[in-house]
Amino acid sequence: MKKLVKRIGKLYFLLYMLMSIAGGITLSSCQNNVIPMLEKTNKHFAEKEVPYDTSLKPGDEGFDEKAMLLSNYYVGNRMSLALVAPEAASYYWSLYSLEKEESAVWVGVDKVLETEFTLPLNVDQYGKYFQFYVPEVPNLKIGTYEIVLVVTDNEGNKYMDSAEVIVYDQFFIETLEE
Repeated sequence: MKKLVKRIGKLYFLLYMLMSIAGGITLSSCQNNVIPMLEKTNKHFAEKEVPYDTSLKPGDEGFDEKAMLLSNYYVGNRMSLALVAPEAASYYWSLYSLEKEESAVWVGVDKVLETEFTLPLNVDQYGKYFQFYVPEVPNLKIGTYEIVLVVTDNEGNKYMDSAEVIVYDQFFIETLEE
């Protein structure tokens, strides 16, 4: 019985060694590594992106005013939102609620100010950078908002873009120490 167990053990060891050698030979004989194979597979599913030149300024040929902001921004209710406008002569940022009963109405370039949020004093609505800490903005609760950017070039032409800002409830898991 002991001889049979030893022979079976030797057979398993020999089989393991042969499989290891065969696997090593198979892996070393591959001419492609994983990255080209993944790229070849994924190119069928990837969206064709047209690169946008972010160095374009308002008034330049090829400048797209709808590319100043992304379509959506997601920010936790305990986080900050920081955005940067393209180089221009002047800036104006507005934040509007999309969930209030009274709806904002377009009047020329700007909206009716009744739905506009009062921003904290440390937020510069007229500068290139627009950033704020969500808990510091009064009445900014979990929900959907619209941010509007209006820039003016050196010739006085106005360009406008808007985006949705989705404020979500950010949970922190805290551990209790004994």
